[in-house]
Amino acid sequence: MNNRLEKLEALRGFAALYVVFFHVLPQKFYLFGINLGFFFRFGPEAVIVFFVLSGFVIKFTYEKSKNKTFNYYFIRRFIRLYVPLIFIFILGYVIKSYSEGGFANPEWKSLFGNLLMLQDVISQKPNVLVPAYLGNGVLWSLSYEWWFYMLFFFLITKIKSDKLNMYVNILVIVAAISYVFYPFIVNRLAMYFAIWWIGVIFADTYLKKEKFDFSLIMPYAYVLLTITIILAINLYINFKFTKIYTYPLVAYPFIELRHFVFALMVMFGSIIWKKLNWFGFNFFFDKFKYIASFSYVIYISHHYLVIEATYLKFLNNKVLEYGLYIVVMLLFSYLLEVVVYNKIKKLILA
Repeated sequence: MNNRLEKLEALRGFAALYVVFFHVLPQKFYLFGINLGFFFRFGPEAVIVFFVLSGFVIKFTYEKSKNKTFNYYFIRRFIRLYVPLIFIFILGYVIKSYSEGGFANPEWKSLFGNLLMLQDVISQKPNVLVPAYLGNGVLWSLSYEWWFYMLFFFLITKIKSDKLNMYVNILVIVAAISYVFYPFIVNRLAMYFAIWWIGVIFADTYLKKEKFDFSLIMPYAYVLLTITIILAINLYINFKFTKIYTYPLVAYPFIELRHFVFALMVMFGSIIWKKLNWFGFNFFFDKFKYIASFSYVIYISHHYLVIEATYLKFLNNKVLEYGLYIVVMLLFSYLLEVVVYNKIKKLILA
């Protein structure tokens, strides 16, 4: 990708590692009287950053591609998402079998559901078809990503460019309204497509070399605001679900509202930060670009390699133990995504 877009790479690397710390660090740990744990309680927001970045990258690469056929688009999206994922499925199964002392139940229904990208977090949302495979909760976002890819291609090739945003606006708002009455996979995905589309709008602006300012985002900000209001109403109507789920702040019907509020913050925050000439970006985020090339595997492997890892428990030092788990995860992620995946990709596309 263009070197001028290195900031996107840095943010991708940061978001992936942030999700790891979100799952690993306790909610409360203090340094100089400050609860640092608080600053790592926003894992769901990191996933929203992923969605926006993904929308940008897909729009950017599609427009730059000379081959705009579905076959070309599909095979590249497929191998990018599925090749590393298959390895993680195998890793999860091997670890489970080892811990059980024999061949574990492969949970075929869940596996096939995940291969078809129908998974979500069954413990946090209603009417979920299949859970994330073998408890690897972060896989919920992959089903969204996959169907965003497919929906994007359909819309970009079937709808005239001057009507495209209007169709997207109608789609996501209707999905949000229906979500109040019956939340399920189709309207949930269509509604969240509104967040992914933020990245598409930013990429379109970048490619056209238009100015990034508030006039750019206001029309679509009203769409997101409308969905946010609908989700606030949904929270009020279905507030009883906050008593059902164990972690209500990351579960239906609060989590959807939380996601869209943050999506609005991302839109406006991006413009403000750009106007401030990305003040502080290099200091806080630039170094994360070095792990961006294997951030996808960091994201989908850390459940097994860090969160559930126990093989260093004998060290009796949590800081050292989990520090080494993270080092192993980084090495594994680099080998799988940078070395193995790229070799398989070349073989498939040869």
